[in-house]
Amino acid sequence: MFQFKKLAIAGAVAASLLGAGAAQAHVSYHIDASGGQAPNVNGTGTITTGSWTGGSPVDKGYIANLPTTWLANIHHYNDVYEVSAADAKTKAGVAQNFVLESTGNRWKSSSSWGNALDYGLIDLDVAGNLSITVEADSSLNSTFAPGFSLFSGWGSTTHGNKHQAWNANPDAPSSPIGNVSNPNHVSYNPNSLSFNPDQLPLAMRGLEFIGYAATTTDGGSASKTFNNLAAGKYFLWIGGNGSNNSNEFYKASLSVAPVPVPGAVWLFGTAIAGMIGIGRRKSAISA
Repeated sequence: MFQFKKLAIAGAVAASLLGAGAAQAHVSYHIDASGGQAPNVNGTGTITTGSWTGGSPVDKGYIANLPTTWLANIHHYNDVYEVSAADAKTKAGVAQNFVLESTGNRWKSSSSWGNALDYGLIDLDVAGNLSITVEADSSLNSTFAPGFSLFSGWGSTTHGNKHQAWNANPDAPSSPIGNVSNPNHVSYNPNSLSFNPDQLPLAMRGLEFIGYAATTTDGGSASKTFNNLAAGKYFLWIGGNGSNNSNEFYKASLSVAPVPVPGAVWLFGTAIAGMIGIGRRKSAISA
């Protein structure tokens, strides 16, 4: 009976942790003096341009000074953290002209250019499987065909200029430097013995590429679940992967689920609990 109570208490604690998503999601948006989106044109905006609606990433140790647009503080399992103009207007009180936008379809490898992307920071408090969806914002009649790349880390330099190609190979977006239309552009392979991290684009130093998702459908969506991520800092780079350069507005949603415990582990635990119970009964009889 005693062992059953312990298992019941453990189960209740686990259930309460998994159900802790009742709290409100916490997304902070980067705005200018009028409440619109802070400058992010040609790399001129920085992390300190304007202000943040719910706390600046600088307060959480961000030093890269890149013109990021939002910060998602993910505290709980199974919450859906919405990042959108509608969310910013409803919860953060931004101006009515606030939008999330990435122009010119600059994520795709044939025309990649960093200054046109939109950048989001993720502070993941819990380890688990992180699901990300980026889609065209239909409320703004968007024709956006999104692509996104996820990195671990928030960068290691104070450089803020993103005016360079970066994604000629979506599977290794840190490799190309220079004009992607030039077949002689320099390529750096992190797996090469001759790789020198000091030769990476300044904006990408201190980042480790994890993966990406993309669609070529105008007005579509891109989704991916990244499994077994540790708690920590992550960087999401968002851009267009289509052909329509009008109304390139997006919204995103993020959620994290706990890594499922394998059934064999539960069976092993049950067996151990049973053996303990048998041992206790034998001890009681012999006494």
